[in-house]
Amino acid sequence: MYEWLEAVKIGLCLIFLSYASWEDYKTREISNKVWILFAPLGFTFTLFQILLTQQSFLFRTLGISFLVVSGISVALFYLGFFGGADAKAFICLSITLPFGPILFKPTLKFISNLFSLSIFENAVLVSALTAVGIVIYNISWRIKTGERLFEGLNRESSWKKFIALITGYKVELSKIKKNLHIVPLEELSTGEDGKVTRHLKVFVQAYEDNEERIARINKFSEILDVKIWVTPNLPFIIFITIGLLLTLLLGDIILWIATLLINF
Repeated sequence: MYEWLEAVKIGLCLIFLSYASWEDYKTREISNKVWILFAPLGFTFTLFQILLTQQSFLFRTLGISFLVVSGISVALFYLGFFGGADAKAFICLSITLPFGPILFKPTLKFISNLFSLSIFENAVLVSALTAVGIVIYNISWRIKTGERLFEGLNRESSWKKFIALITGYKVELSKIKKNLHIVPLEELSTGEDGKVTRHLKVFVQAYEDNEERIARINKFSEILDVKIWVTPNLPFIIFITIGLLLTLLLGDIILWIATLLINF
């Protein structure tokens, strides 16, 4: 009953997330107008669905979904792991799709009681898989060029090098310019003797001014001919959109994997 309303809500999510994904891909910036429209529309349709189905316990699910998913997203934003748009997207999803639609029967048959939490888990999982591609690229680069991956960074700790290896790659310093699709993983400075030193900075806050970081790096492009570590400034909204589609079609992949391991 009222499957049409579920279809409307899913369509609403896909429309807003698809537009936001395109903007995120092009400029890495998304207008707040997207979320100002998305949130009230999604909340209204969810309330309408609950009232039509007359299942009052869904109010509790809606409240828990909002508190849990929004709480995690906002916490990750303040910790620097999420951008503002990423947190806002999950807040909108927490009130638009707090419980699973019966229109879809996920192949894996595993889904969280909080549908929006499953979307969150799948989005994080897909984004984490980029590390596999990055590692393969770095190994191939090492074999092809014969150059050392951490030339000039010998004093950096092993754990920093490991994080750089799975999250970044090397780019010629002179080619960074104003490419806002990458984030420098190194800080360069000049000592009293005039010698330039390089340090890995592998934990970059999502809300840090990337233009400022690139500008600081570019000051050294005329005096240094080296390759430095950068990380792709990934458009995470795209991963959220993929996470939604995976949840609808497959289910909660992390929950499925966890269940397999528990029952192994």
